[in-house]
Amino acid sequence: MTKNVATTETKSGNTEANDPVLSMLGVGKHLWKRESGDEFVDRLRAEDIAPPVSAGEQESSAEHVHDLVWSRIEEHQAEEFKTATGLAFTYTVEGAGIWFFRNGRRINRKLSRSHVEKAIARCPLKSTTEIKDLMGYAYLFGVLMDARIRRQGW
Repeated sequence: MTKNVATTETKSGNTEANDPVLSMLGVGKHLWKRESGDEFVDRLRAEDIAPPVSAGEQESSAEHVHDLVWSRIEEHQAEEFKTATGLAFTYTVEGAGIWFFRNGRRINRKLSRSHVEKAIARCPLKSTTEIKDLMGYAYLFGVLMDARIRRQGW
């Protein structure tokens, strides 16, 4: 019985030194240079789509358009917009999402920026059916096709 205990201790010492999982310690830490693991999880939970851009990284033109349109959306929040059927609504931007309001009441579903960017990629839109697979599509169509938001983009 004493012999087994000594063998286990020896194996334990060898296992720690040669453990394949422990040998991976530090691998991939370049993935976390821009943000910590906690920030990553918080960003996912908040439905933010992009990690912070570090110096030297180039944004694609699509990302630039998304950022440009998003800044216009932020700029015109609380102003009145109309759906394709003429219903008046407003919205507020909160983090990486939009809350819509009709008749002073909040629609109980936050539209994420990722949905907005999916819709932007499909612009110009002819009807709401082109983005019907996205949440809040009637309001989203009203925002994106408004001249204040689209300007000369589409």
